[in-house]
Amino acid sequence: MRENISYRFVSPNTDDFYKLQSFAKTFDHSIVENPNTTVHALYRGDTCFGYSDTVYLPVTYPAFHPALTRPRDVIQVMSDWKTHTQLSGKQGFIGVPLNNRDGAGNFPEGTMNKLGLVRTNRELYIPA
Repeated sequence: MRENISYRFVSPNTDDFYKLQSFAKTFDHSIVENPNTTVHALYRGDTCFGYSDTVYLPVTYPAFHPALTRPRDVIQVMSDWKTHTQLSGKQGFIGVPLNNRDGAGNFPEGTMNKLGLVRTNRELYIPA
């Protein structure tokens, strides 16, 4: 008979949280404390085999018409979004295309860095 998998909520700033952070490092992962994230340890019986962190954050996906948008417009919109999320006390994300067929609308990492944004190295998927 297979053991059931259980999901155990791990409160931030607790010994369990710090142990789970150390566990994550053993397979090149990291858990970042964030007020907008809940973390659950994944157990099979008494053995922790992973974790999941659920992020409740605003994400904006800007789209700019290439014939009507000036570079300064992009800078202003990105700056305004950063300011809005910082003032609201929440970390926000900006979603950009990873790769379009024709390359239109892609934001190179260098451009994003100049805007004060860093890549999270995560891809998001939605249920089909």
